[in-house]
Amino acid sequence: MKNTDALSKDEKLLLLLQMFIERLKKSGFAQDKIIRYIWLFCVGYYIKYYLPQSKTDLADRFTIISMLSNALKSSSPRIIQHLGYEHEITFFFRFMIHYTIDNEEEAESIYREERVKYEKAILLAKVAEMRRRRKR
Repeated sequence: MKNTDALSKDEKLLLLLQMFIERLKKSGFAQDKIIRYIWLFCVGYYIKYYLPQSKTDLADRFTIISMLSNALKSSSPRIIQHLGYEHEITFFFRFMIHYTIDNEEEAESIYREERVKYEKAILLAKVAEMRRRRKR
């Protein structure tokens, strides 16, 4: 499966998440640390690929859980067969749900901080582009 252009953003999320989980497991991180990194990964993915198309600015930890849940639910059989992720991702998905419920403030704080970083980067890029245009 080399042509990732033919994949939906949900399928890309699952492919990237699977690779991310494999690398984290190989690096010897404890499971609770892996869950936090998976949460950060999913937050970043949501902000970059889902938020721009969102009809609302209202997003919380359950929005991100829904994104991953929908990706798992709608993934095609070829992705499931290629990755063999069905058990591993759903295993970590359950822990991530517990993490977001048990650590509400931390999960929400990570989302807010990452969203501010992303929006700041977009604004800085726009300002830099405007400055380049003025110099011409």
